Amino acid sequence: MRPSKGFTLIEMIMALVILAFISLGIGAYLQLGARGYSDTIDRERLQSEARFVIERLTREIRHAAPNSVSFSSGCLSFYPVLLTAAYLNEPDPTAPVLEVLVPPDSQQISLWSSGINGYRAAVGFVSASDYQADEDASIVVGALTKAPTTADPTASLQLSRWLGDRSPGQRLYLFSDQVAFCQVGNTLVRRVNNGTGYTLTNTLSHFNVAVSGSGLNSNGLIHLALTFRDPVSQESSDYSQSVQVINVL
Repeated sequence: MRPSKGFTLIEMIMALVILAFISLGIGAYLQLGARGYSDTIDRERLQSEARFVIERLTREIRHAAPNSVSFSSGCLSFYPVLLTAAYLNEPDPTAPVLEVLVPPDSQQISLWSSGINGYRAAVGFVSASDYQADEDASIVVGALTKAPTTADPTASLQLSRWLGDRSPGQRLYLFSDQVAFCQVGNTLVRRVNNGTGYTLTNTLSHFNVAVSGSGLNSNGLIHLALTFRDPVSQESSDYSQSVQVINVL
């Protein structure tokens, strides 16, 4: 009689054990690849968010009014320049009407003509405290008595009081609201005039700013130091950026 073909119980157990080891190895390899892919995605997301925040800070700081940048208690604050001009007549305490020359391009002329009542004027300001004066001490544009045109890019401003300070380059800057970027816990919040802010990122673990080089005839440098931390992997990335602010008045 021909013997029957098949596997013994021991052979089946050994085959199952070997198959289990192979499956564990394949599973561990797939898990390692999936974890590496997930870590790469998280790292790229963190770096993209950091680049967005730094680019946003850089663009806004570059438009800060001369010597208006300050950093205190985790808040970077400044006053963006709304409009620029060069004044033509010498400031007169008895006649607070100023003749200015507007940059001769259609966009600037349109912005000047659209209405600037209530804007504040900066001439020769050397520190952020000059910008932070209360309304009674501010120089406010009361009216635009002559609007500029493409053919004649000059304008006349009725100011609330005498300019007082002198600008070496006879430059006039108009500004309004204060902008601040503040670290609150792990978030970076942008606020206007200490109002309700909105969050730019919630992965910020460190935020420091150094302001240097301010003056009437030298440009300022704003040094940014930021650390972003992924809330899941706890991986950190350090970034530093220097932004030039035109301070020449």
